[in-house]
Amino acid sequence: MLLLEYRRDRVALSIYMAGCLFDAAADLLRLNPDPGPRPDELFHRFVAWTRHF
Repeated sequence: MLLLEYRRDRVALSIYMAGCLFDAAADLLRLNPDPGPRPDELFHRFVAWTRHF
């Protein structure tokens, strides 16, 4: 759905997903005392894929 919504503005999609990454990282730090995914894993999960479409 995100690809459809942002099909004409991939930069906006990347910015939106970067915000989601920021929120997810904050949630992980607050809720998960154990080490979670590495920062590069989170980046690929949230942001990196946007450049391929």
